Amino acid sequence: MKKYLLVFVILIQFFSLFAASVPKWISDVDSEFPKEKYIARLGSGTTVENARSDAVGQIAGFFKSEVVVNTNASSNMQNDGAKTKKNQEIDQHVRVVSDMTLTAVEYNTPYYYKKKKSYYVVAYIEREQGWQVIESQAMQLRSKYESFLELAKKTDEPTMKYKYLTKAKSASEDLLSALYMGFLFDSTKKKEYRNFIAEISQNYDLETLDSYRILVLVESTGDYENTITAKVLEAFKQQNFSAVYDGKKDYDALLKVEVSNNEKISDEIHTIYPEVSVSLLSKDGRKVFYSYQNSWGKTASFSLAQAQKKSFPKISEEIKSALESDFEEKFLMK
Repeated sequence: MKKYLLVFVILIQFFSLFAASVPKWISDVDSEFPKEKYIARLGSGTTVENARSDAVGQIAGFFKSEVVVNTNASSNMQNDGAKTKKNQEIDQHVRVVSDMTLTAVEYNTPYYYKKKKSYYVVAYIEREQGWQVIESQAMQLRSKYESFLELAKKTDEPTMKYKYLTKAKSASEDLLSALYMGFLFDSTKKKEYRNFIAEISQNYDLETLDSYRILVLVESTGDYENTITAKVLEAFKQQNFSAVYDGKKDYDALLKVEVSNNEKISDEIHTIYPEVSVSLLSKDGRKVFYSYQNSWGKTASFSLAQAQKKSFPKISEEIKSALESDFEEKFLMK
């Protein structure tokens, strides 16, 4: 009986030692990284790198979920509930700020839990350090936001005004995302920035940007039954441009769509090698705001019109798709 009792005591001591060797932070992160001082998340994985990726991914997810809620609320205030591209834009702004903030992440010493065959690690950001990183970003974004607003005020050119306001709005959303992320580190800063956030949210020019309209006089050459020009206009309408076809009416800019067929005729077969040029110019035609060019392979038929009818629908869809991103990248956000 004493022999069994001795074995039992030894086993208890063994398991007690084993249990004691498992760090407390694996079951209670706050024990080593109190919430008052840190934002911390536990990660696990089959390798140390996987465990760290898991932990930092949870921190990034926390930032995104918390900041999107706040930024959405501010965005709805600015746009009276308008949803156009909003979720996508907010996600992008949060991702940009989050990526910068995650440079402040640190990790504790990983622990390999044999029983679970996994590594465990905590990713953490000290709140004071996190706020300092955010504050530095916010000051840069504020300067950017205010400079674009100032440029918009100074120009009388409607197209450039729209560009500067678009860039100011983008900077303001980056700025709001940064501030809301900063408040997760130090909630006492909300009061300090309350008036500034209200100022951004109530800015009339940014609030009404979605309804801003630029009238463009459309000049089209070489097209077949307006096939390509119509799709070009669809793309520009998504960017707040409206078409005018009568030069006697008031307009803000010129939109030129030039189609070159590069036709070759052989044995009564008409072969075209289409090239398309799209240009957005100032009202007097002297300044080029944006240009797009592309060319396509040959299309053959029994007449020029048939060759155009055969190739232009596909070309027009490709151009529309390309313009939607190309215009924003090369003009609005450049």
